[in-house]
Amino acid sequence: MKKIAALLLALLMVFSLSAAFSEEWEFERGVTIVCPWGLNGGADSTIRPMSELLTEYLGVPVEVRNETGESGVVGASYAYAQPADGYTFLLGTQSLYIQDLLGKMDFDFKDEFECEVILVHSINMLAGSRRQMEKYGVGSFSDLQAYAAAHPDEVSVGMQSAVGVDGLCFEIATEGLALNRVSYNSGDDVNGALAEGAVDLAVGGYDDMSSLIEAGDVIPLLLFCEHRVSILPDCECSAELGIESYAGPWRAIFAKKGTPQAAIDAIVEAVEACRRDATWQGFVMNAAYDQREVPAPGAETQRFCLGEYQEIRDYLLHQDKLVKDYEDLK
Repeated sequence: MKKIAALLLALLMVFSLSAAFSEEWEFERGVTIVCPWGLNGGADSTIRPMSELLTEYLGVPVEVRNETGESGVVGASYAYAQPADGYTFLLGTQSLYIQDLLGKMDFDFKDEFECEVILVHSINMLAGSRRQMEKYGVGSFSDLQAYAAAHPDEVSVGMQSAVGVDGLCFEIATEGLALNRVSYNSGDDVNGALAEGAVDLAVGGYDDMSSLIEAGDVIPLLLFCEHRVSILPDCECSAELGIESYAGPWRAIFAKKGTPQAAIDAIVEAVEACRRDATWQGFVMNAAYDQREVPAPGAETQRFCLGEYQEIRDYLLHQDKLVKDYEDLK
């Protein structure tokens, strides 16, 4: 009996080791990460240094493919049309959640893609044209609130989209203030107008506005963040003013439903390893992405993303812009 038991135990150990080995994933050809936005933008500039590190770590080419158009819808649709074989992933942000809930996609993004690992979580800010703020005697968000309340519809704000992430945090922060909204075709157009003083205010990420701040053309007024940050220690943050507005761009790798879990695990493991590389850490520090922690892969990321979907859904509903809804968000 002892010999039989020992033999069974040995067989069980061999089976366990074989099962564990079968769960490992080895990429046999190059991997594609679809970026739904253009070259040199915030999303593209984030995924490219990571793709280079992933190429070294995985030992196969990791290509970034830009498929642009319709605020990310074209790229998401392209990724959806690819086989879920572990060789195509999607770079995404909450902007894709917005497009989904606006009914812009011909498939249910929330059900068909899952966020696997968040690369960075940036901080949005409300910034003012230095020229215009000096004219108004405004040096902080508290000053702006007082000035705008006394001068309704005088202060202008450049907006690329009234229902984007920028619009979400802006609407919450300025509720009750009568501001003059001016539409622009792109973020570059908004920032250019802000620097020239053609518009008084704009919302954007620190990574997009840092050069304008360093040049002295733009001054930060409010950070949409839970705390003040070391890069702008004198700038007020929304939390300290009792404003529940924290939306900031985050960029993550998504997998299509049906992608082998072993392939997903391999990509997530590789990303987590590449985070420790000095090149990536330098990139994160220079872009001020180190001012906000990202959720850990797995359950923490899933809770975070569900909360993001919920917040955007409620905001669009309040704005009477919600087109598509999901039962678990109602």
